[in-house]
Amino acid sequence: MELDFSKIDSIGSPKKPADTSITTDYSELPRAPKKPAESKPEAQSLQRKADHRKQQLAISADVLKEYQANKRLTTSIVAEINHGLQQGQDIYDLFLKAVEGLALTTNDPDLMTRSKEAIQSVYGVGLRKPRAVEIEKQETQKRLKRLIESLEEASDISDQLRLKRAIQAHQKRLDSL
Repeated sequence: MELDFSKIDSIGSPKKPADTSITTDYSELPRAPKKPAESKPEAQSLQRKADHRKQQLAISADVLKEYQANKRLTTSIVAEINHGLQQGQDIYDLFLKAVEGLALTTNDPDLMTRSKEAIQSVYGVGLRKPRAVEIEKQETQKRLKRLIESLEEASDISDQLRLKRAIQAHQKRLDSL
């Protein structure tokens, strides 16, 4: 059985055959050249968009680099904590390493200093835990050493007096610990 498509062919326009393709002659279209004054704002707008996109990409690349560096540091800190647990290191040191890893992960650099201060005040001064007191002694000795170095370099008399008072306060703090 054969299909007869003659009726479908007769539905089309009788003047034009169905298989001719539509062509457009673009040479007849009117061309209105843009004036330089009209195209300049468009170019400036496009340039601003391109510059803005370039800035966004640079910022994103910097954020990604920082994230990757923090991720590597966090991974190494986790390894140090595991190693310290196996070797029986002091729990305060391991806790401070864990806090350092959290500070890197959350991008909160003040977390480490706040945690150290809390450990020193609560566990050191309040509960008199030996390791917390030792951490505070080490921090105080570091500051005292820097103060003594600054005193040797200071030329102004008022600066020297302030530094001497700070040195005395740090020495009293070390004696009380």
